[in-house]
Amino acid sequence: MHSKAIQDNDPIADSLKPTTFYWSPLYVSLVIILGIGIALRAIQEIPRDIIGLLAFIVIATIAELGSVEIRVTRRRNNVPVSSILAVASILTLGPLSGALTLAACGTSSIVVAILFNKGPAAKRGAWLQGRMFNHAKRVISAGIAGWVFTAAGGVSGAIIRLDNLLPLLAAATADSASNLSLHLTEQILRTGRPVMETWNQDIQGSAPFAITGVALGGGGLAVAHEWLGLLGVAVFFLPVLISGYTLRSARNAALEEQLEPYLQPDSQDEASLRMLMTLSFVIDAYNLYTYGHSTQVSVYARAIAEQLSLPEQEINILVKASLVHDIGKVGITDSIIGKQGPLTDEEYNIVKRHPAIGATIVGQLRSMERIAELVRHHHERWDGKGYPDGISGHAIPLGARILALADAVDTLCSDRPYRPTRNFYGVLEEIQRCSGTQFDPQVVRAFLAVVEERGSRFF
Repeated sequence: MHSKAIQDNDPIADSLKPTTFYWSPLYVSLVIILGIGIALRAIQEIPRDIIGLLAFIVIATIAELGSVEIRVTRRRNNVPVSSILAVASILTLGPLSGALTLAACGTSSIVVAILFNKGPAAKRGAWLQGRMFNHAKRVISAGIAGWVFTAAGGVSGAIIRLDNLLPLLAAATADSASNLSLHLTEQILRTGRPVMETWNQDIQGSAPFAITGVALGGGGLAVAHEWLGLLGVAVFFLPVLISGYTLRSARNAALEEQLEPYLQPDSQDEASLRMLMTLSFVIDAYNLYTYGHSTQVSVYARAIAEQLSLPEQEINILVKASLVHDIGKVGITDSIIGKQGPLTDEEYNIVKRHPAIGATIVGQLRSMERIAELVRHHHERWDGKGYPDGISGHAIPLGARILALADAVDTLCSDRPYRPTRNFYGVLEEIQRCSGTQFDPQVVRAFLAVVEERGSRFF
């Protein structure tokens, strides 16, 4: 796709113009090589407690595959679960055990994702490089944390000691600082933004939450392991493993409360649509990555529609269409919908049927033709290269153009097993890059206005 500025005099759009930097891929490669080097060094010092090491690796892998995170705000200030496990491993098993745990976790999660993919897929190389870079960052940070822990006088295996408190805080600080620094550097090299702008946009406010959470979580998990062994680890970490579901459930409940006026059935068809909405929520909940997706998309779509000053009746139709836009996935096999990895070309072609299937389902309800129309066209593109009908420009209903952008924003903002997590700036950059090709420029301008008005925390 060709980059296209949204407005020549728009300061937001100007700040989002993508620039290619040759240093970024070199930096990514160097981080991956360094991460592999630290992992190989850690293998030379495998701890005696093999069972304990395996327990940490298994928990880390489950958390990684399930995209479990401790979220302090809706999109930012997360406490990395990997860092908690790394620090706990350092305290319990040895200074290099954190790096070893995360290296094994990263390798396992990548292998599992590849095994679930039954054939070649587009951009596999970029996906693999992104995953390796993310895991290498964690391994490097854990290795540095282990070194700092030892340098500060920490003693592994003797957790309940006051003189281990300062080394624990030092290790948590080193891990968080290393992780954030590696991320900050990659963002600067990739986007060309100034250091302070990148810090303020992507990282500011994260460090205190990360350091405190890693110190408390890592220390608590280590104490649980020392007191109760594997049972203590399981009891301590079980709430964390289910936190991804519970936190998203709570967020979804709040969003659904906002949408309640649109969900009140005032006719038999409205009641039937409400049933379809419920089924759509079930489809979203099929895995953690898409849980709450339709609800979140409806919130974004409404915000964009309001920015465009659409009549309330049109917004009402758009919100309802957003809540059932993926209902057609009920006609796609579970093995594809819940796949942990990139789709093959054949699988992708099957998934592309869901807008037409969804429109057929919703279209069975009288007076729901407008909603069915938006459902059918929410994957059309401004340049005509979308599906299922390949229509372009203003031939695509405005509501569908809004829905397409809202759908993409939530997908890009959310974790996926087949690509590294995008920070919020990266999402804005991608949306701007696709203005005039995938997305209607008018809708993109409205979206950027929402960002300017409500800030990144809205997303």
